[in-house]
Amino acid sequence: MEENICQSCGMNMKAEQDFGTNADNTKNMEYCNYCYQKGAFTRNVTMEEMMESNLKYLDHWNAETGNNFTIDEARPILRQFLSTLKRWK
Repeated sequence: MEENICQSCGMNMKAEQDFGTNADNTKNMEYCNYCYQKGAFTRNVTMEEMMESNLKYLDHWNAETGNNFTIDEARPILRQFLSTLKRWK
């Protein structure tokens, strides 16, 4: 399966269960199951709130990518990345 990136949180969606669902329960190719279910966003958050939520997983992201960013280093990188995603444009 082709890998997609959630256009809300930036999560890599690799498996069928990673994808959100549309109102008709079909798979949504743009948003992950954590951000989008049954045709609606699961949380009403700002981009800043999403960024802070994502930073809770910094250790996991650092391990996956081989980086060693601190929260203060990662915050502006994540802010720039999220601003490119469909939900936050």
